[in-house]
This record gives sequence, C-alpha cells and structure tokens, in this order.
Amino acid sequence: MHGCRNQATSRRHGAALRVHAFLLAVVLGLNALGVLVGPQLALAADAPGPGVDDPALYAAVQPDQRAAIQKETAGQLSSYVIEAALSGDDASLVGGTVELRFVNDTERELSEIYLRLYANDSIYDPEGIMLGDVTSDGGAIPVEFAVDETVARLPLPSPLAAGMSVDLTIPFTTSVPDSHQGYGMFGVAENSGTTSLAHWYPILAGYGPDGVWNLDPPSVNGDPIFSNTALYEVTLTAPTGLRIVTTGHEVAREATGDDLTRYEFVSGPARDFIVVADDDFDVVEDEVDGTLVRSWFNPRDTDGGERVLRYGVQALELFNDLFGSYPYEEMDLVQVPISNGAAGVEFPQLMLISERLYSEPEDVGVPGFLENVVAHEVVHQWWYALVGNNQYEDAFLDEGLTNYLSTAVYFERFYSPEIGEEQVDFYLRVPYVATLFDRGDEIVDQPTDDFTQRDYGVMVYGKGALGFGAIHDAIGDDAFFAALQDYYETMRFEVVTPDDLLAAFERAAGRELGELWRHWFEAAEGDQDFSPDDLTGDRDSLAA
Repeated sequence: MHGCRNQATSRRHGAALRVHAFLLAVVLGLNALGVLVGPQLALAADAPGPGVDDPALYAAVQPDQRAAIQKETAGQLSSYVIEAALSGDDASLVGGTVELRFVNDTERELSEIYLRLYANDSIYDPEGIMLGDVTSDGGAIPVEFAVDETVARLPLPSPLAAGMSVDLTIPFTTSVPDSHQGYGMFGVAENSGTTSLAHWYPILAGYGPDGVWNLDPPSVNGDPIFSNTALYEVTLTAPTGLRIVTTGHEVAREATGDDLTRYEFVSGPARDFIVVADDDFDVVEDEVDGTLVRSWFNPRDTDGGERVLRYGVQALELFNDLFGSYPYEEMDLVQVPISNGAAGVEFPQLMLISERLYSEPEDVGVPGFLENVVAHEVVHQWWYALVGNNQYEDAFLDEGLTNYLSTAVYFERFYSPEIGEEQVDFYLRVPYVATLFDRGDEIVDQPTDDFTQRDYGVMVYGKGALGFGAIHDAIGDDAFFAALQDYYETMRFEVVTPDDLLAAFERAAGRELGELWRHWFEAAEGDQDFSPDDLTGDRDSLAA
C-alpha cells in the first residue's frame, strides 16, 4: 500500500510539473502583454513589498471603520499578494505565485513555518496543489511534505524572532476536481458550470494563542480549513465569459484582449480568500448599514435567489444590532452545488448556499430550511470569519453558538417566540433527545474527528446550541448580548479558546458560570446530574 502511494505520488508530481510549466508559460505570456504587471494597486507603486499596512489594503472595510481597524491590526497580520490565471472555460486549472509576508505574531522564535495544501486531500482525485521553487530573498527554500502532502514545511534561512517578518515567493499550480468530491466547495459542477475555489492556493497553517501549528489531517467531520487573519491582495486573470465572485472588494478590472479580463481585489483583514466562477450567474442586491449584500444564482432559480437576498438582508440587520457592526463593504451569498449532506459553507465575506435549496417552495409566514441556512451562514461572519477558533479542537465555539443564534434568536425576533421555539424543537432539541435515548450522550468540547460523523452534527450543532440557550436563559437578554458584543470587540481577528467566551459571559453576568458551562460542554449524561427530561419542557427549562 505504501509503495502504491509512492508510485502514484511520483506520477502525480510529473503530471503536475507539466501542467505547472504550461500555466507558467501562460502567466509569463500575460506578463509580456502587460496583463499581470500592468497598472498595480495604488499602494504597490512605491511600497517596499507585500504586507505593508497601507490604507489601500483595507479598501474592503467600510470607510467609517477603516482607520480604526487598520490601527487595530497594524503590524500584526501576515499578507498574501497573489497573481494567478484561471485557465479553461470552467477555470479548472489555476496557476500563479503567492508573495507571502509571514509576520511572527507568536511569542516565540520560529525556525520553520508551515503551509497547508488542502487541495491535496485524498478525497480529491486530480493532482491538487503543486509547488514550484520556493524562495526567500532570492535564496531557495527546501520544501518538506507531510500528512499525505497536505502540509509543506518551510525551514527558514534564519530563526525568526517574535514580531519579525519574512518574505517568501511561492509558485503554485492547482488542478480543480469535479464538484461531487468533498463538500463541493472545491470543484467544477458539470450541471451548472459553477466552479468553487475554496483552498485553491497554499495558505499558512492555522495556529492558536500558544503559537502551535495545527498540522492534523484535513477534518473528516467538520470544516477542513483553520487559518489566521491576514491581508490579501489578489490579481486574477480569467476568461471574459466568466462572472467572478470573491472574498473582498474589487478595486480594478481591465480587458486584456484574447477574451481575458484581469481583476484586482483586496480583502481587508480576512482568514481566507475564496473564488467562485460561473458563466451565467444572475445577481440581485440590496444595502444594509453601508454593506452591499448580493445574491448570486443561476437563471433558473431567480425566485430562490431573491429569497436568499431577503433572508441575508434580514439577518445582517438583526445581527449588526445584536453583536456589533459587520465591518466590510460587501457580503455575497452564492448558489453552488454543495454535496456530502452540507447545506451551506461559510467563508469570509462570502457564503456558499446549496443549489438544491433554491427550489424549496415558500409558504408565507412559515420559515423553511433555506432561511435557516442563510441565517446560519450570516452569523458565521462574526463567529468564525471575524472571531476565529480552531475548528479542529473547539468547533462548538463557532458552530454551536451560531446554530443557537440562527435557529432560536433569529426566528424568535423575525417571527414569534412560538415559531422560534418550534425551530429549536425541530432542529436542536428533538435530534439531541433522540440521540440520548438511542446512542447516549457525548462531551461537546472535544476534537471534531473524535466524533462519529453521525454524532458530530447532533452534539456540536445541537447540544452545543442548547447549551448556549441555557446560558442565555440563565443570565438574561441584556447580559447575554452584552457578552457577545464584548467578545466581538475584544477578540475580533484573533483565534479564541473556550475560556475566552466563558470569561465574556461571566463578565457580563457578574458571576461565575463554570458549572453551567461544564454541564453542557465538558460533561455527558452519566457523569453528572442530568436527564433527558431536562430538555422536554419549554425553553426556560434549558437553564436547569
């Protein structure tokens, strides 16, 4: 088995190097035409290099928040300057270069850094991501692959002290598979022609407050991507017939001839940068508190696309008030053929919504699953995109909290307490109680892949959400939302731990909540005074 893997890897490297050579020729040809080295962003003309804290890098942030966020993050964020070409009518090949400035914002000296190559996950058939010759200041950096080539170790030329930075040049080529693999967030959909490019480039491995890199295999049950906040400046050259939707804000567009168009984007502080391409997307849009909300969809699903916009606008209005202002100028909701049982996938400033939900009939005054999914993904713009956590270790911090707010709070506020309670019963309480009687209880705060796939959703999304409902009921509306506002204001752009969220609730409540927290997140039935009967009454019983 190991030998077969080595042979396959060797063939894959050979094929990918040929593809890389082809795409490199394309990129060099575009450079010669002035496509990729034509007018750069205003910041680039006199800047000493990527990663400079220039205001133009923050153009995706709303003007009234831009200066404050730049000051808040100055000197702390790594940055990616990516120049890439999307090849083929379906953008199934990507080739380009990442100019990475890594800022060591840990508290320790580092002798190596790690990249994640998520597209090399074994769930995908093609070559995935291949790296060219990595350099730093013109000197070659040897690359060591690990974890089935989903991790690349880059030894640094010299140890990097805390607070210092290093610049690296990383050529890469990515082959994009059919979208039925994985969740469909990285692939080409044959039926709709939509190409979803999640994790399409080499990205720094995520690390927490302790500075320890997460090098685990891509998660089987949950989100495969864990990354830290950075700044992105991305130039994409693509066939003119494609409509391109991305994280961030488009700052320039130029037709270059040969049916190609060159786009430039900046993200502001963001944990990732995703691209979706389609040749016939329609779009509808509205504005909320200075943010342009857009819904992108295939023409056959106009009714669903308009409803997604309405739900997204409602959710953004509500959660701006409850959590604190969403700081970006744009928020995109995009129809894609998500698979593997997922209904939506969150990325910074852009959310993927499963195409199968767009044909769901709408009963006036009766919420459907599509609305639940849209509300859930919008809440993730705070709890994941802005306030991050290690989803491999503490997935309940974003998924459990998000699911409570998008299921109980959203539907109670927009419909009625009774409908909110119905949603909690249907999506949270009943599945959890059924699991208690069928397979027993589990601890919520444990690594994602320690769960079975079947129980991960019930425990993290269900029991975890019920636990946050219990805290809400125990401390009341004012303290609960004051805690979330405090958590957002003090921890945005960071990677948090469970202690950070517990501390925010305790500060707002003015008392210790450790036992209630342990009851729901750190214990299971059988090692505490707990009964499924606690969950069968009205919502007030959740504080028991």
